[in-house]
Order: sequence, then structure tokens, then C-alpha cells
Amino acid sequence: MRSRRVRLTNIEDLMKDRRRGSLEIFENALNILMNMEDPCNHALMLARAHPEMSALEHLARAACSGSLIKLRDFFESSKVRLVRTCSKHLSELGVRRVATISRSSSVINCIKEYGPEEVIVSESLPGGEGIETARILNEFGFSVILTKDSLIPWISMKRGAIGLVGADRVTRTHLINKAGTLALASSVGTVAVAGLLKLHEGPYEIREVLKDKRGLRYIEANFDETPLEKFNSILFEDMALKHKEIGRAFDELRKIIG
Repeated sequence: MRSRRVRLTNIEDLMKDRRRGSLEIFENALNILMNMEDPCNHALMLARAHPEMSALEHLARAACSGSLIKLRDFFESSKVRLVRTCSKHLSELGVRRVATISRSSSVINCIKEYGPEEVIVSESLPGGEGIETARILNEFGFSVILTKDSLIPWISMKRGAIGLVGADRVTRTHLINKAGTLALASSVGTVAVAGLLKLHEGPYEIREVLKDKRGLRYIEANFDETPLEKFNSILFEDMALKHKEIGRAFDELRKIIG
């Protein structure tokens, strides 16, 4: 059975999950925590296991403050509103082809709702999350091109695609997502499907792993950070913002969950 069909049933499994997007992990965890008498410690452990994922920080905050029901109610409406906002925005842009990386439930649901003529997906190695995204969209009948991570900027330019990416964290200046996001957004016009739960107030530093490879210094990182001005627009629930407008999203988040 493929991983996308497996609904993980305990926090320990979710802590090890490196193949699904942050909102998929968030939704699974929310359902588990709702049935716990003392969800705080489990939510904190999960957030520490995925330090790039802002949504899990909001989840831990809600679990420890007794406001999981309020967060659940917001999330249920958020999913529908974000997909609607994304589909409408792509329609206004007249998009025919999209290019994406990794695996984002928000991006996948937007593509399913909007229905572009063609979707280009990078493999997103070493985890292969993009391969899974390509399989999902292919099963829904979309015309899908799967390519190497290094080739997606060039192929996207050649085929006239617009970038469509998710987000693990959005600060006031940068978007943190799967490595390869910066290259795509620097090559073609790109839309980020974020959502308010991805917002993070304050600075953030990407975790880099320094290794020795045949006597040479070798750096690995699963994520990169893209300046917000690289994006044509950053999407939130009922909002398509330019980078200079990002404060509106932070204001909206404070109204909703404090």
C-alpha cells in the first residue's frame, strides 16, 4: 500500500514521517491529539521532530493552551478557502502549465481543483516526495512530466509553466520549503500556496549538515529559503499577497488564533 493511503495513528510514527507535507502531518496529529487527555507533551515532541514546520508549532501551542477545538474549527474552513483562493488566482493568471516540487497537499488539492493542462514535477530526492506527487496526479488523470530536480527550472521555462509550490514556514522575509524552491522561483514566475498556519514570527535558520566527501567539505540541506520578493504572489486563505503585503497575513493570524 502506498504511503499516501496510510493514516498514521500515533505521534511517534508522525515524528519519523519524512515523505508527506506539513499539513498532512498536522491533520493526522490534530485528530490524534484531540483524543488525548494530556496532548501537550506529545505535540511538543512532534514540533521538535519537524523544526521547519510552522504548522506543528501552532498545533503544540494550541495543545498546551487547551485550544485544540478552536484550531480544528479554523483548519476545517482553512482547507477549503485556501484551495478556492489558489484555483481562483491561477484562473486569473490564465495558467495552462504548472511546475511543482516535493509533496504539498495544498498544491495537490489546488491542481485537482483548477485542472491545468500539464503538471511538471521534480523527483525531490533523496526522499522522492515529488515522485509520489506525480503518481497521485497521474492517477487523477493529469498529464504529468516527472524530471530530475536539477532540470525542473529549465524544463519549466521551456514549456512555459508557472511554479506552484507549498511552504513549510513563512517569515516576514523568506519562505522555507523543500530544497529546489529557490531555483524554481528564480527561474520562472512562481506562486506559493502557504496558508496562515505556515507563518512564523521572527528569524529562522536552515539546518545544514556539513560532511567530509573525499577530502572536500560537502553541505547537505533538505530545505532552502527563498526571499518573498522572488514570488509573484503568496497565497493565504482568501488572500493573494505580494511580498510587501505579508504583514496583512500576520495580522489575520493573530485575529484567528492569537
